[in-house]
Amino acid sequence: EGGDNQSLTRSPDLAGTPLIKHMTAPGSGGARFSPGTCLNGASFMACELPPAADVVLGKTGPAIAAPETTVVYQIRVQNVGDLTAVQTILTDSLPAGLTYVAHSSSYPLTRPDAHTLVWQLGDLPAQADVQFILTTTLDTAVSGTLTNTIQAATTTTETSTSNNQATAVTVINSRDVVIDAAYYDGYEGLLDEAIALRNVSSQPVDVGGWQISDGSATAVIPANTILLPQTAVWLTNDAAAFQRQFGHAPDLARTPGVLAVPALGGTWPGFANDGDEVLLRNAAGILIDVLVYEGGNTGQVGWSGAALRPYTGSSLAQAGQILYRRRDQATGRPVADTDTAADWAQTADDVVNGRKVRYPGWDLDAYFFTTQVTETAVITLAIAPDNAYEALVRQIDHTQSRIRIETLTLESVAISDALIRAASRGVAVTLLLEGGPAGGVTDQEKYLCRALEQAAGQCWFMINDAPADIYDRYGYLHAKLMLLDDQWAVISSQNLSPESLPNDDKSDGTWGRRGVVVLTDAPSVVEHLQSLWNHDFDPVQHADIWRWSPTTDWLPSPGFVPLTATGGITYGVRYAQAAGFSGVFPLEIIQSPENSLRDVDGLLGLVNRAGPGDKVWVEQLYERPYWGPTAGGSPLTDPNPRLEAYIAAARRGADVRLLLDSYFDDPSSPTSNQATCNYVTTLARTEHLHLTCALGNPTGLGIHNKMVLVRVNGRGYVHVGSLNGSEQSHKDNRELALQIQSDAMFDLLSGLFISDWPHRVYLPLMMNNFIGPADHLLISEVLYDPPGLDTTEFIELVNPTPFVWDISSYSLGDAVNRTDFEDVRRFPPGTILGRDQTLVVATAAADFFAEFGHYPDFEILNTTPLVPNLLDDPTWGDPATFLQLGNLGDEVILRNAQDQAVDVLAYGAGSYPGMASCPLVSLLNASLERLPYWRDTDDCVVDFREWPFPNPGDLP
Repeated sequence: EGGDNQSLTRSPDLAGTPLIKHMTAPGSGGARFSPGTCLNGASFMACELPPAADVVLGKTGPAIAAPETTVVYQIRVQNVGDLTAVQTILTDSLPAGLTYVAHSSSYPLTRPDAHTLVWQLGDLPAQADVQFILTTTLDTAVSGTLTNTIQAATTTTETSTSNNQATAVTVINSRDVVIDAAYYDGYEGLLDEAIALRNVSSQPVDVGGWQISDGSATAVIPANTILLPQTAVWLTNDAAAFQRQFGHAPDLARTPGVLAVPALGGTWPGFANDGDEVLLRNAAGILIDVLVYEGGNTGQVGWSGAALRPYTGSSLAQAGQILYRRRDQATGRPVADTDTAADWAQTADDVVNGRKVRYPGWDLDAYFFTTQVTETAVITLAIAPDNAYEALVRQIDHTQSRIRIETLTLESVAISDALIRAASRGVAVTLLLEGGPAGGVTDQEKYLCRALEQAAGQCWFMINDAPADIYDRYGYLHAKLMLLDDQWAVISSQNLSPESLPNDDKSDGTWGRRGVVVLTDAPSVVEHLQSLWNHDFDPVQHADIWRWSPTTDWLPSPGFVPLTATGGITYGVRYAQAAGFSGVFPLEIIQSPENSLRDVDGLLGLVNRAGPGDKVWVEQLYERPYWGPTAGGSPLTDPNPRLEAYIAAARRGADVRLLLDSYFDDPSSPTSNQATCNYVTTLARTEHLHLTCALGNPTGLGIHNKMVLVRVNGRGYVHVGSLNGSEQSHKDNRELALQIQSDAMFDLLSGLFISDWPHRVYLPLMMNNFIGPADHLLISEVLYDPPGLDTTEFIELVNPTPFVWDISSYSLGDAVNRTDFEDVRRFPPGTILGRDQTLVVATAAADFFAEFGHYPDFEILNTTPLVPNLLDDPTWGDPATFLQLGNLGDEVILRNAQDQAVDVLAYGAGSYPGMASCPLVSLLNASLERLPYWRDTDDCVVDFREWPFPNPGDLP
């Protein structure tokens, strides 16, 4: 009313516009009223308040957070006034349980005490906008609700101070229970959709009344449902549909049906196949955990960053895929929850622990760890095609009670006959085979299964029949295992085919596929294979197990005659008998899809231990240059963890060799073995690595082996089984391998590897003055005048012959006569040089490593315990000196154990009877390199070239 004092507040949104209008009242004689007072009813006269500053704060943080996790706040300071906010100070008083970690602002920060943060923002001009991030961590014991308030102050008068503070409220969720897995794109639509919850704490949790939702529909867990520590439960829509796909009943279901399963209340959410949110709330309705996948809302409270996407990689199926939490390799438990896609096994950010898939019917928890044991055992190594058939059939013929076989195919008539003989004498014979191998089940296999069934044996298949809602658990049932009388276990690289296991008379040779078969009575291996068999072969619980039947689909074509041809005579058998070993052995069982990509143990863990002087030799059907999509992929974007582990071992100084199959290889494919060799060869040359790759077919019908030999710190390991070098093999197939520590087995199989390594044959047809490969060891490269330290000198030897040479007590030196003031060194006992292998001797291994990035095989001076020394021979030369080559000329002489010259290189002022010397190199750091490495004319000018890029260990 007229005469009343009115309080008016300047609006920050109307800076610079008239805010208060003073009116002239009737009868006032035109007098203007004082600012802040007004009367009703007459025209206004405008005036403005004085200009001022106005500091406005904003603070946001997570709605929920767990103890011992990082809490990140976004802080914003604005001056929306007309004047500069002078000497602005920002203060954050951290509540108890919150600890400062870092901030991203450029302003000075002081901390009067542990819980007070003060930023000196200085003078903030009008319209200033300051934003930064504050990072904190939650303590272990914090609980309830966390309220964090920030305040600002300035010496400038403000229009308002009510906006000088901001608060972020976070509900502390202990995260005792998390969403562990989500099966949203079910094989049976909405019916078999399922969510797994896991209690990650050490105490039971009552989850009665908790809710699973997609934001629109909600399923409610019944009262008094107790989730035990470190266990998971499955919630599903329809219990019967879930059981059909998973092979066991769910723990809770919206529709239990005939199964004795507690019923969920509410409505099953029905998660969208193209993207949705999975929300877990406790009984009080507080949001506990969130998963956002595919096209779901990434702005959902409780989630941060991009949505999780299923991993499809190299044609891995998206339908039926289960999103599940990434596991810690040491504990098997989920990694710390960060509310991001990185928490999940499908994350693309981790090529070993991420980029995984999972499908119904797997048991990741039971087989997350490899089985490791040291125990007394008898182990037989059988080599295909040489003796593996004979070793297997001998064991089958001695079986008395039961034979169980899980493998890809059965196409060998001879193996089938042995199984029929066993069945005829009362042995229970059961086979589990892949129902959809490449090319389908053949007439040969159908014929043999019919014969076995007629003899009282059983042929079962793991099948896929979508119209009947039957989906096989694995991409391929590719393991090759046998259990004989529950006392013997067989783990193999070979299928039961006439090509892999030829049964011909080996006395005149044979023809087949290279591979290795292991037979053992190791109790833990037998027990593990029993467990694996019981899991995979369970026709009562798993609908994908189907027995052969005399129906059109399973009978061979009318008039079919089985193929009995086998073997040949082209390959001369090298191993007439399988090799037996007995003793105490460290053993490790590795399997896919559950644990073959662990890198703290298993194959990757073993290779990761290889370093200077160690060996990693691989003989493999195939090793992909990269995983992921074939088109557009690369080792950079989609690395093959196996291949990268081999390369890393070479970078650490190990001798790494890959022998890959050429028989089945398609060189035009970007993921061929040829592409792999091209990739690693380029790296080896660029980085000067002891890394070689070759394609081979030593036994006529290809390399079917999956063998990795590793020697670490003088101890030999062998890895044999069914694992190929593909993503499918490690992530989607059923595979099995056995890793054994045995020096004797390593020696046997490394001999096999060396003999299988391809030897180049140079034919002299239509050539003038042809000189074939030398029949003795050669000096292949010498660096005598390196820049800097002379201790980086090296001498390289090569074996151009098809034989393995024992060069124990061979000598290397520059003394022509025993009385010369020069030096001669001997190779220690046990020094072996395989065909096409090199051997590098350096003056000082430590300096050599600094120059070339890898260690030599031997050194003259004792500079590192990682490289063995050549032994000084005091009967030659002068013991006061050491083998060091002259820059103006010298001789390099390789002698055998009887001191007869095997090969000689002379250069510059050096000379040797019957040998023509090379001139000195014209470039510093150029080596003398033999080209081709196998030719020897005793004329250095003819045999050697000046080479400006020394490459010890690599042949031209």
